[in-house]
Amino acid sequence: MRTPIGECLRNAGILTDEQLQFALDEQKRSGERLGSVLVRVKLATERQVAKALACQLGLDYADLVEHPPDPAAVAMIPKDVAAKRTCIAVAMEKHLLTVAMSDPLNLALVQDLEFQTGYRVKPVVAASSEIIEAIGAWYSHNGIVCVRPARTQPDGRAADSPRRSGKPQIDMSELARRREDELFEHSAAPHVETAGTAPIVDMVDLVVKSALKSRASDIHIEPTDDHVIVRHRLDGLLKEVTDFPKWMHDGLVARIKIMAGLDIAEKRLPQDGRIHVSTEGGHEVDLRVSTLRTIFGEKIVLRLLDHRKGVPPLEELGMSAPALEQLRFFLRHQHGMVLVVGPTGSGKTTTLSSALASIRSERTNIVTIEDPVEYQIPGINQTQINAKINLTFASALRSILRQDPDVVLVGEIRDQETARIAMQAAQTGHLVLSTLHTDDAPSCVTRLTDIGIEPYVTASALIGVVAQRLVRRLCTDCRRPYTPEPETLHAMGLSDEDRRPLTFYKAVGCDRCKRIGYRGRIGIYEIMSVTDDLRRLIAQRGSETQLREKAVASGMISLGEDGLLKVKAGMTTPQELLRVVTEVRHTRARCASCGTRMLADFTACPTCGQRAGMTCLHCRRPAQPEWRFCPYCAKPAASSGPLSSAEPATSVLVPELPASASGVER
Repeated sequence: MRTPIGECLRNAGILTDEQLQFALDEQKRSGERLGSVLVRVKLATERQVAKALACQLGLDYADLVEHPPDPAAVAMIPKDVAAKRTCIAVAMEKHLLTVAMSDPLNLALVQDLEFQTGYRVKPVVAASSEIIEAIGAWYSHNGIVCVRPARTQPDGRAADSPRRSGKPQIDMSELARRREDELFEHSAAPHVETAGTAPIVDMVDLVVKSALKSRASDIHIEPTDDHVIVRHRLDGLLKEVTDFPKWMHDGLVARIKIMAGLDIAEKRLPQDGRIHVSTEGGHEVDLRVSTLRTIFGEKIVLRLLDHRKGVPPLEELGMSAPALEQLRFFLRHQHGMVLVVGPTGSGKTTTLSSALASIRSERTNIVTIEDPVEYQIPGINQTQINAKINLTFASALRSILRQDPDVVLVGEIRDQETARIAMQAAQTGHLVLSTLHTDDAPSCVTRLTDIGIEPYVTASALIGVVAQRLVRRLCTDCRRPYTPEPETLHAMGLSDEDRRPLTFYKAVGCDRCKRIGYRGRIGIYEIMSVTDDLRRLIAQRGSETQLREKAVASGMISLGEDGLLKVKAGMTTPQELLRVVTEVRHTRARCASCGTRMLADFTACPTCGQRAGMTCLHCRRPAQPEWRFCPYCAKPAASSGPLSSAEPATSVLVPELPASASGVER
């Protein structure tokens, strides 16, 4: 937040609180600027006000008495222009002209000076009286007029440098002979070229560099009624980092639109574009630009795609050992479809990129179609869609299938055409990886049906589904143990009895994590393997509840349970888990035989050794709690009604025994 000029003077010991309040009251009465009021009532000198203004705006202060202007620079601006606008050029180097101004916020003046001189103008602050005195001293005759920008040789040296000749070179060009009023005409509407002015250019660069330094994923530039807010999305959450005065909004928007190749005259309709920039270290960064009209002006969101970030290995994504092995099993298939589902920003692209990096080899032809290409992976053929030339997911996928691929990655399934082609590819000898926007793994089947894919097609093509979320990882340097509130424990499905042997941590904040308490993010996963039983249920148009129960019976651990395991391991906090998941579902509560509490990652009871799955008492085959009859031996499963999915099986359906204790060959 910018410090007001009165606060700057008070902090410097020039004003007291009473004097500042008096000046503010006088400002309200007269309507003048605070600096003018302070000079008029003799509470501060003009130089003190100018220095405070420079401090407030983050600009340099030019002492024209101690450091006289360069005569060659003075000659760049005509005397009548300098006198009328209270400005004087003080230095010149290459393509940069430093101009001392009493009002550095006058972007129209900066634009006009750049237009006439051909130089980028860097404004600095100086006292008005010193500028006027310098104009009288340095414009000793009326012959000084505008000088053309110095021409450069192919090697970059100036061809005719005024500084080298020792006296200003006068060029009575057609531009210099134009009337000053014509060159420096004010307009009520903002100039389009305002985006090209040096302060705006530097400001946009500063905004992008700041986001890259803080490793933000998005930049939000949001206009309000009186200023412009800049926010960064850090580890999934937005944080306000700075704000600008409202007059800078049009310049910022125009500058970004020009960089992204958008229509700067169109302010009503949303637009999308891309910017490719190179940082000082030579790193390349892509920015996805999106504009949206609001009641206070256009809002801009920039998505940063930093190519410095390499693809993390699968082992670093946060999957448990069984989940990682299950995903590797999916990737060993020669054909079929693997879907990664979750909301926007849940890390789906990173998971797929890590999966591709783990299976690439000289014997495998991997082709991707993405929007955009976020990770550049050596050894993989990556294509980016382009709607302007009708290169969509569907059209590109048709061409990719003629490239003899072994593995195909489709960035996102958005429509029926893309889904149908991807399903056909999965059924005809290709391993297809893609993403879908659903809440959990079982609901992806319903989503595909809504798109227009028949359930029997989904059942035959689908291998497995990975649902995921991202939670912030606790900073291990400053985390502290604590006892969660009873409401938090209840929301996670834990009782006081469960809490006693566990240690929970909370975020504190330190220098290493920038006082946030978290550093980086880790994934929580729900992996659904499409078994034969689940495949039959999908083909029969089973509900999401039935699909979930079948998947849980096959060993699927829910998102909430996987997150709870990471809370217990001290990787994140209960509050962070509940922020992302909101509901922690417990699929196994107690051992049906002895009543011992069972955790999500338990495969057998720690007390009696009985396994967590369910089997028929008569034939020992896998069974489901809701079955009335065992479909394998036709024996009744219960005396009345279907079993509740939340209750353990009764006398006929019992927990599956370990193979060594069952007495039945498996």
